[in-house]
Amino acid sequence: MKNFFIIISIFAYVSCADKESFQVIFPEKVFVEFNWCSYEENKDAEDLGKLFIDYKNFLDPNNFYASYLNPTFQVQTYDFILMESFKNKEVFHSNLQDREGFFYNRWKTNFEQTAKCDELKKQYFYEHTNSSLEAINKKDIEFKFSFCKKLDNVSIDQLIDNLEILKLNNIKNIFLLTPEILNDYYDYLFIISSIKEEEIEENILSNNIGFLINCNLNFNDGDLNQLLFESYPLI
Repeated sequence: MKNFFIIISIFAYVSCADKESFQVIFPEKVFVEFNWCSYEENKDAEDLGKLFIDYKNFLDPNNFYASYLNPTFQVQTYDFILMESFKNKEVFHSNLQDREGFFYNRWKTNFEQTAKCDELKKQYFYEHTNSSLEAINKKDIEFKFSFCKKLDNVSIDQLIDNLEILKLNNIKNIFLLTPEILNDYYDYLFIISSIKEEEIEENILSNNIGFLINCNLNFNDGDLNQLLFESYPLI
């Protein structure tokens, strides 16, 4: 089974934000950062959860959410994904500038004794459905990740309108993300959330909006339908 990290690394060079410049493409959209991390020896999720009290002291909870994503598929190159979502990129940028205080530095020191994240493979996205990520920053939530390309002459507004229809029909929460820097491999990352006990339909996107997108992309024969994560809110 192909793991998420290898799939993402194919196009990491087009997805990472440029730290030397600051450009906001969608000023009002939620800005999301993904970090791929591995535990230090004899450390685990319980140790990770204990650390985030200092992060809470550092951040404004109205502008920020963080979740620990545990892959439910076999993976060898990382242990978990740290997903951090900001109210917008301006807040994200302010957060970067403010990381000199006591609480953040104490948290960072403790975190680095618990886990290491690959700074070169961070990924950045804008969320377009205007759904509150707070709604999925809860316990007992499972995520399914799907990478898709839009079909010819399809606009993002069409996709959002159809996702709203699915939401009204009580189909799972579906979030539409675009990479900060466009690439040739995919146009959208869809995050589908559900309660753990509820099964996520295998072809939910193809069955409901397949006339707008193609999610059967060939990433070295990786099975994108297997990208399932358990989500644990940290903040």
